[in-house]
Amino acid sequence: MDGKAWPGRPVLWRNISFAFAGCVGLTISGMPAGAADQMPVTVVVARQGLVTEQITVVGTLAAREVIQVHPSIEGREITEILIEVGERVEAGEPLALLDSKETRLALDKNTVSIQRAKVAIAAERSKVDIALVSEREALKRLERSRSLRPKGAVSDQTLEEHQNAYDRAIAELELARSSLALAEADEQLIASERREIELTLERCTVRAPSAGIVLERSANVGALTSSSADPLFTIARDGAIEFVAEVTDASFVRLKEGMMARIAVPGVETPVAGTVRLSAARLDPKTRSGSIRIELDGDAPLIPGAYARGEVDTAERSNILLPGTAVKSAEGVNSVYVVNNDLVSVRNVKVGAQRDNLVEILEGVGDGEMVVLKAGGFLRDRDRVIPIPDLASAEVTTQRELSEALLPADAGEGFRR
Repeated sequence: MDGKAWPGRPVLWRNISFAFAGCVGLTISGMPAGAADQMPVTVVVARQGLVTEQITVVGTLAAREVIQVHPSIEGREITEILIEVGERVEAGEPLALLDSKETRLALDKNTVSIQRAKVAIAAERSKVDIALVSEREALKRLERSRSLRPKGAVSDQTLEEHQNAYDRAIAELELARSSLALAEADEQLIASERREIELTLERCTVRAPSAGIVLERSANVGALTSSSADPLFTIARDGAIEFVAEVTDASFVRLKEGMMARIAVPGVETPVAGTVRLSAARLDPKTRSGSIRIELDGDAPLIPGAYARGEVDTAERSNILLPGTAVKSAEGVNSVYVVNNDLVSVRNVKVGAQRDNLVEILEGVGDGEMVVLKAGGFLRDRDRVIPIPDLASAEVTTQRELSEALLPADAGEGFRR
């Protein structure tokens, strides 16, 4: 257009991006003979182009999922920090070390206790073996006495003595077996205590529960651990960073999951492509706004907390596109200069979106019509002009030849911005 805002249309409005092909500029490259009294003009051929409606969003970069790493044991001094903010970690990778001297001492004592328990078990097993032999010998004597008693070869007193000896052997065997069971139980208890000590020792190494990027570190050497304190580390799971934005209710209802977006991130040369992943379940009744999350593609270096802005594609349509300089605005009326058979006709048009020096024409110009590139006050209705294409080696003298020269076979396909 001529640099003025179109009357009745706000300067700040929802963003529209264009895909424009076939809007070809023409300039003077030669003047037909006998046309000195006609004004040469630069023209463009109106062509259908793809118009993509967009919503501008502003917000910040944030981790898709945040993991807070708390200590598993209380009251331990932090002795060493192994990782720093911004570094990538793998699942299970050590992040910090806690004081483990007491735990290691307990582990050493437990080792001695286990050895003693094993010795005690060996001794009790030996007693069981001895008691078992005594029980078998006592049983043999008792059975022999029982077989000889009917023959009178063994007295009742002897039989009773052998019976009592066998009973004592059985009691001693049961006692030995009970002592062995107690010794084995003691060993199991000591082994269980060892597992607890080893678990405590393992917890003295603070590890990453998942792969990701360290976002924050509150752990400091010399500090005591506490589950009620701030997390020692904060990690972005898998390093996934998203764009989070608050949008108005009018924009919120137009945004759907899966819509494509482009986010301009500080420090990244080209916009980062993304997809609307999640929308809030409801609007904030106080602000009448809702939050959206956009999943970002690629491996660009993204910093959580950084401010960013972007655009979300919400709809597409096809319409005539012209350079903004081809549209003239005056007294609330938009018009263009259409060239037909070398004659200029002023035609009022209804305009739509504008962006990147392109204007969407809703009504007034048809596909393939030639329009003066720079609308201005030097032309009047019914003026005769010479439309000249910018062709390096071609002399086009008729409108038919001009149109054919400017319209490639795929001119209507357009291109995305």
